[in-house]
Amino acid sequence: MKTVKNCDLIKRTNNESSHVTDMKRMLCKLGNKLNFSVDIEEAPESELGDLITRHDVIWYKQRPDWYDKLNSFLTDESKEDSKHLTEKYEKHLLDKQRINRMIYVAFEIEGSDCLTKSMKGCISNLSKYPYGIIIVKKDPDRRRFEKVLLEFQKIHGPNNVIIVSYNDMQNLARLYP
Repeated sequence: MKTVKNCDLIKRTNNESSHVTDMKRMLCKLGNKLNFSVDIEEAPESELGDLITRHDVIWYKQRPDWYDKLNSFLTDESKEDSKHLTEKYEKHLLDKQRINRMIYVAFEIEGSDCLTKSMKGCISNLSKYPYGIIIVKKDPDRRRFEKVLLEFQKIHGPNNVIIVSYNDMQNLARLYP
């Protein structure tokens, strides 16, 4: 669902638990209260098109004005002197201009046990964003995810991915009634 305004309209998908659906609704409401644009179960807006990974919930912010101004200088330069820029780079710049918002937080909600390989993939997919949050239901899953995250960070360096529980997110939501 793109730019969700009525979070109560978020429906349970065939393969998810009611806890996951409730968490999506809660994150949607919280995101709206915090003035984010919220998407549910959508691929993020990106110049990568179909190659990008879908996330359970995404909070967006409008692109800052200074970024658009700086980007316009680059595209003006490419029009004047396109022989120095490859076609792929020009297309990349133009695709970036079509994206009106920037991902601020991406969420993955784990409602059941998952394999270590899936955990690594989840962390990798979230590690490119300013904030990536993995929400787990059970404490044993949280400890396993935290071990995998530490291993991932040793190999790939620090990132802004954190592992939280359902209760942690519910407590945060209570701070913004």
